[in-house]
Amino acid sequence: MSESGKQFAIWEDVIIDFFRRKREADEENYLKNIIKSVETIYEKESFFNDEEIELVFNSQKNKKEKDESSLDFQHRRAITLLKAKDKPEGLNIFKQLRLYKKTITSFRKKYEPINWLSKNCENASSVNFATHVIKLTHSSINASSFYDSISEQKNTVITTSVLKNKIVDGAVKGNQFAPIFQFLELELNGVTLVEQLALDEQLFDCFIDDEKDRAAADTWINGFRGALDTGKPSSHVLAKQIYFPTEYNLELMERSYHILCNVISSSMAHTIHEKIFNEREKSTQKLLEKNKYSSEISPKYINRSQLGVTASNHSNASQLNAKRGGKLHLFSNRPSIWQSQIKPPLLRKSLFSDLHNSTIKVEVGYLRDFLIRFKKLDLSIKEPKRKRHLDRWVNNIIDEFLFYVGTIQNLPPNWSSNADAKLKKSHLYLLDPYRLDETFQAKRQKEDWQAIICIDFARWLNNQLRGRDKQFTPQAEHDRLWKIMLEQPLREYMEPIEQRIKQSLRETV
Repeated sequence: MSESGKQFAIWEDVIIDFFRRKREADEENYLKNIIKSVETIYEKESFFNDEEIELVFNSQKNKKEKDESSLDFQHRRAITLLKAKDKPEGLNIFKQLRLYKKTITSFRKKYEPINWLSKNCENASSVNFATHVIKLTHSSINASSFYDSISEQKNTVITTSVLKNKIVDGAVKGNQFAPIFQFLELELNGVTLVEQLALDEQLFDCFIDDEKDRAAADTWINGFRGALDTGKPSSHVLAKQIYFPTEYNLELMERSYHILCNVISSSMAHTIHEKIFNEREKSTQKLLEKNKYSSEISPKYINRSQLGVTASNHSNASQLNAKRGGKLHLFSNRPSIWQSQIKPPLLRKSLFSDLHNSTIKVEVGYLRDFLIRFKKLDLSIKEPKRKRHLDRWVNNIIDEFLFYVGTIQNLPPNWSSNADAKLKKSHLYLLDPYRLDETFQAKRQKEDWQAIICIDFARWLNNQLRGRDKQFTPQAEHDRLWKIMLEQPLREYMEPIEQRIKQSLRETV
């Protein structure tokens, strides 16, 4: 299958389709530039006396139709300008037409298989297929990238060998060589063109007329195989190097060092990127932002940061880096916080009494500072950006609350039947849902205990926000908002638990 999504049976059709798409892309960009220059002439002479002409330059209203290709859309725009009865004096349409025809002819010659293959096979050695790309450290580095083919795995180390579907990157010495990588990564029946090159000596025979051109076909094959030759490994002055001590040299009376060059795994980085920006999870996230229900799980990556690689032209570093928008994702590697053995809150009067970990303190602190600046609640949520900040902090607190609930729920059931338990019933219904007690379960199903949990949560959060200095005084609006914000997450959290309880009750009947 080619990049365009069409089904092909032979390599010849895949390659010809690639040249067609490249030619059309160049023509489309050329037309865009012509129309942009024409727009400048129209603006300079204030010549928008035709509604149809004005629409051509309006990118908001004038868009390509559903089944229209991008090139056909640009053709339609150009034809509209060409057919206009009145044109600015500074617009020499016939000169533009002659130049267009000449340029289109040059594009056709450029992408004739013989011409393109002959020119680009010489530069194939400037392209590397790699899992680890050194240019991700600095785009000016001209050194070796690497393909990690090691299959050995260790449970304590994350390496490219653990990736089920390893995504291979393209490291190019300059962005002008990117089309060569795109050519070599063409695919047919699950096999890439670069893989086929290693096996098939007659791959390009379909583009030669007779045996006299056999030498040209051999040159193409050998030239493009240069992408498979990584050459002698080398580093660069801009690379990140570590001097690792090895042994003490008695003759030189000094310590010896081995230079280690840290090279980023683009394959790993791209796998992580695709996981974070999974299309399926995007739709779930949109529903979450609109406070709508979704049966899908929406994961959160706590304390994630982004590192920008290269400036605007991300493909300078690598092809996958361009697809990531020049982003590398960094995750917190702080050590785990020691937690004492979890015990049921038997002697507590409220389940919120033990809810005071460091993450909650930080999020409450952010939320409190925010609310102090905006005394009235409506001032802090009527502006969308402020509302998003408020939602994030409260939702993070809710996540921590539900995590704590989950740890207590995972304790052996029936702990709440202890006569010393002082928690109110609604809290017991949440924390010990699998308790084997028919009376307990009957009351649990009958009472609206989730509403009480939400009320108690709002009261607890307001107490945290009030603080010792009493700078913030919660209002009824705050109380109501915290309660509403917990209702849906709590309901969604309990839904699978309630299903398991019902199933268990049916099995015991």
